[in-house]
Amino acid sequence: MVETKGDELGLQILRAVQDLGVRMDRLEAQVNHLGVRMDRLEAQVNHLNTRVDALTTRVDGLSARMDKQEKWMERLGAEFVVFREEVRGDIRQWRTEQQEEHRRLKKRLDVTSSTVVLVASVLRGPTEFSVELEAHLSELHAS
Repeated sequence: MVETKGDELGLQILRAVQDLGVRMDRLEAQVNHLGVRMDRLEAQVNHLNTRVDALTTRVDGLSARMDKQEKWMERLGAEFVVFREEVRGDIRQWRTEQQEEHRRLKKRLDVTSSTVVLVASVLRGPTEFSVELEAHLSELHAS
């Protein structure tokens, strides 16, 4: 009976060891599977790090480019303000010159119209034509 109990106990121990071996094999397979997943995750993280580095480099480049463009736009804005003021000055000068020329021509026209009226009245004497001419020239002179 002791021998049967010893055999049973041996069989139980053997089954327990076999079950433990099976469980250890499953656990080892799970650990290996987790190792593979960790390797894949590590590769993905490395790939993401590479992409982030590339994006960081690109953003830095774009930032530098934007800084250059901002400076360029500020310079162009300042140049435009100077140009606009120069154009305004030129227009003011041109307007002054045109007004002066207009005044000068108006004076010449006044003198010329008076001269024409006098010459016409002297040459023709008082006639209907000279009265109309004088009236017309007076209208021109008034405007």
